Amino acid sequence: MNANELTIALDTAIDEWYEAQRTEAGINRNVMTVCLIMCEHMLDHFPLDEAKWFTGSQIRLLGGSRVSKILARYGEVRQLASEGGRTSRGSQELARSFQAAINSSVAAQDFAVASMELRREVINNLHAAIVERIQADFFARQRLRIEYRHHEPTGVAIRQLLDVAKFRGGNVIGAVAQHVVGAALCLWYPNMEIDNYSFTTADTHTGRAGDFVIYGAALHITTAPSEALMHKCERNLALDLLPVLLTQRNRIAAAEGLAANFNIADLISIKDLTDFAADAVDIPARYDRNPRNERLRLLLEVYNLRVASAEPDPSLQVEIPENLM
Repeated sequence: MNANELTIALDTAIDEWYEAQRTEAGINRNVMTVCLIMCEHMLDHFPLDEAKWFTGSQIRLLGGSRVSKILARYGEVRQLASEGGRTSRGSQELARSFQAAINSSVAAQDFAVASMELRREVINNLHAAIVERIQADFFARQRLRIEYRHHEPTGVAIRQLLDVAKFRGGNVIGAVAQHVVGAALCLWYPNMEIDNYSFTTADTHTGRAGDFVIYGAALHITTAPSEALMHKCERNLALDLLPVLLTQRNRIAAAEGLAANFNIADLISIKDLTDFAADAVDIPARYDRNPRNERLRLLLEVYNLRVASAEPDPSLQVEIPENLM
């Protein structure tokens, strides 16, 4: 077998083993870490031999640092596990079942006689496939995580949330921005029912003048101002609505340039969405630390409730920092 054939055959055996560990709660992190490390052992010896990967009390190489290094090879810098579960009895049983599955695979004999160069290529391919599984089963399902420091401005925490969302890729940052503003509006207007739609629900499909309409203003939330958005603003003006464009600070100049091209620069309001959300916390709290912390927690709680109500993906919710609880 060549490298591609070996990879496919071994990855099929790994996938069958991996999926056999899946429960209603998903895949346990120990399954993921064991999978990565046992592939490392396949480089050093094969068939896998418990006497070589098990010390009698723990699985050799299985630790948070080693796992992180493997993930980093494939561009994944988020932490999967700090310890790795090397002394866990569950991990040991997982390693034994992994050994049984791989040693009995159709590619076992060919991999056992393969050169070290060929083994490295195959293990590299297998690790890449395992990292993709981990990203889908762990990182993509985790709530967005931020840190909060009491001495920092509220906007830092909100900007951090947007940065974490951007790192996820796709349309995550757009969804997070929309629901952050929605939560801020709930704090600004506690007696008003604030619309709550999924991020993928286009304005035109609901007949909305913007993402939110508050009294005489149509609010548009965007991380990428465009000509299409300027046309929406023009329609708002025709309806005697004030267009309010909320975007990221580094996009404000681009939005202002587009508005100038459409000759509506003096007719619309363009604001930093981070400042808009932070003001809903800071101003009512009078910048006093304890009330500010309470309102920031409330903002994040309302955000989570709105996401849970409107979005099918729970990983868009934020994990509220412990020092805010």
